[in-house]
Amino acid sequence: MTRTPIAVLGTLAEFHREPIPYNLRALVKLVTDLRPDLLCLDLTPEQWQRREFDDLPPEYRGGLLPLAHQTDIVVVPIGEARPLDEPTAVGWRGSKIAVLRRGLSWLQRTSPDPTAINQGWRHHMANELYDAIAWLSGPAARHAWHAHTAHLVYRVLETARRDPGCRILVVVNVRYCHHIRPALAQDPEVQVVKYSEL
Repeated sequence: MTRTPIAVLGTLAEFHREPIPYNLRALVKLVTDLRPDLLCLDLTPEQWQRREFDDLPPEYRGGLLPLAHQTDIVVVPIGEARPLDEPTAVGWRGSKIAVLRRGLSWLQRTSPDPTAINQGWRHHMANELYDAIAWLSGPAARHAWHAHTAHLVYRVLETARRDPGCRILVVVNVRYCHHIRPALAQDPEVQVVKYSEL
């Protein structure tokens, strides 16, 4: 049986506008060097077909989509029909979310490269901060987050079954990585690898 290698690369999309070491240039260089067969991105098939990229995060709009256009990397849109909104809240919960988001910003500013935000303590800390933000946002936001993650996993597995053996790179917000990787690893036809091993 040919197991399909899949790497999940997380980004902190909302902070790519800042002058940080792990910026769009670093992300584009990383994906250029990896040269995956398929690049799964969290955008909808409709956005992809209509080329409606204005509302996409900067790492897609200003980095990976232009790269795919210039190379032979095939983009696979795996997003839902409606993009997921950022979790929010009012009152003290909203204030706490603002503090946690400043923590995420600090993690991104101090990450020297993609590896630092995709493994190790920064990766785990970002996951904890995103979990806390989801909890503060309420049950509806948490449900939407888990449903979106399940949808992403389903679409990646669907892609892997359609093209077994292809090298697949999934680039999503780091908030989903801790949930996507173990879900993908349960499939015997998939081999979840670090992006450096793809």
